[in-house]
Amino acid sequence: MAGTQELVVLLADDGTPTGTAPKASVHDLDTPLHLAFSCFLHNDAGEVLMTRRALSKRTWPGVWTNSFCGHPGPEEPFAAAIERRARQELGCAVTDITEVLPDFRYRAVDATGVVENEICPVFTARLVGEVRPSADEVAEFAWIAPDDLGRALAAAPFAFSPWLAEEWAQLSGE
Repeated sequence: MAGTQELVVLLADDGTPTGTAPKASVHDLDTPLHLAFSCFLHNDAGEVLMTRRALSKRTWPGVWTNSFCGHPGPEEPFAAAIERRARQELGCAVTDITEVLPDFRYRAVDATGVVENEICPVFTARLVGEVRPSADEVAEFAWIAPDDLGRALAAAPFAFSPWLAEEWAQLSGE
């Protein structure tokens, strides 16, 4: 979307689209409900890719989170948005995109007061090629066994994004 303003889809409480707004103007102290997605990327060893958000990110800078997140544009299918964000954020391609938590929704407030307020279906996908993350998005990354992720979340929840903790609890049944 170089050269164009990225738009997010605004939603009514029941999930019905109500319009769009520029992504740059949406996340503030009173963030409207909007559409997003979250994706857990797996490798051939069955590990999940964890990323630490760049320190320049507006919300939750420097915390560890799932592989990548994003916002589908108006009329953009989730699979296309996931493929786009994988390229933009991680410099990679993905395959086997599977929706695993279609009704995931959360609201969280970071330390600065900025609010995330999203209906955010969760997906898994498989890595194709190498991970070459964008420094504007990702400070560092690590592949981790799923059991180890559960233990890390239990031991140090403050080090992780709130949506990751909620998603993982639902995915793992914890």
